[in-house]
Amino acid sequence: MKSIEFILAEIDLRARYDALFEECPNAFIQQSTYWAEVIQEIGPDKPIFLLCEHNGQAIAGLPLYLYENPHGNVLISVPQAGPMGGVFIRDGIPDDVTAQAYKCLLEKAIEVASMNCCICISLITNPFTQDLRHYESSFMPDLVFENFTQHIDVPKMVVNGEIQLKDYQSRSTSAYIGPRIQKALNAGFEVDFNYSKENSDATYQLHLDRFAELGVAPIRKEIVENIRTRLAPQGKAMLVTVKKDGEVASGCIYILHRNILDVFIISGNNAFKAAAPNFLNHDHSIRMAAKKGIQIFNWQSSPNRESGVYRYKKEWGSIDTPYYFLTKLLCPPSRIAAMGIATLKAEYPMHFIVPFQAFTSGFECKYFSKTSSAR
Repeated sequence: MKSIEFILAEIDLRARYDALFEECPNAFIQQSTYWAEVIQEIGPDKPIFLLCEHNGQAIAGLPLYLYENPHGNVLISVPQAGPMGGVFIRDGIPDDVTAQAYKCLLEKAIEVASMNCCICISLITNPFTQDLRHYESSFMPDLVFENFTQHIDVPKMVVNGEIQLKDYQSRSTSAYIGPRIQKALNAGFEVDFNYSKENSDATYQLHLDRFAELGVAPIRKEIVENIRTRLAPQGKAMLVTVKKDGEVASGCIYILHRNILDVFIISGNNAFKAAAPNFLNHDHSIRMAAKKGIQIFNWQSSPNRESGVYRYKKEWGSIDTPYYFLTKLLCPPSRIAAMGIATLKAEYPMHFIVPFQAFTSGFECKYFSKTSSAR
């Protein structure tokens, strides 16, 4: 068994990696070389890919991104928004070979980080395969941050093309969601699946408006445009807009691969909020996901379990599933601790380096969580 390192310019190796990726139904689009093309123009990350071969067959892959900075280089699974990543592996691989593949890839990743003088390497586990055990045994992280994602089991929720809210999760779900969908229908909205530049730009403008209200940096326009021009033509992205008299009241951009659809941007127009266009959007989006054979409608994470965003997803019958950001330090912890949170945020934007809680609880702690204290 061996791990092969390559970059996007190495066409033959990329083709083998892409072929493996397409054969892995439970991989995320963020693990693909296509995603590297979406984000590489805004940089400055350098994409590096690892391909694991066993008996001449490609069986597993791992995307890595090198971020060079005067404060210290870092290697991470996936930069930018919507970070799903880490190792993906072909279906049907025996457990013992799977463990070897993880070991082979993770040891190679550490080697790549060391060769590039990185101060740390941070990887992400898969919430839907629960592969933390492989990282714990082969990667041996120094810091573990537990997050959670919310998702819908699409085949259980959509039966004969219709969403079965009342039978899916709880009686409160049907009582809450159904009337709001009806309200949106009564308002005369139209649902549009056309991934046009006009619809994409309108959705992005709503995103800018909302993030300005929150005082949070928005997703870069280049990423949104590259999703439209590079992923959508491959069937790897979907845009759903809800309109009234031609004006976009709700827009949602999705990125997808085989079994998994990720919600990338949800944007609503405050002028239409009372008429609940987002509810109509997600009603149609979930049913469209079912038509496409999607198994997992992945809302992605929420700020916490007390937030309105969390409750909204929960009302749709979403399920909480943990996943983990794992950091292996390749320098004394004191070097990163000395930076402080402010420097870390300023110098490594949109990159997970270490849990922020480590700066208050101490780097001698190993386990951290979004919803509980360090231990």
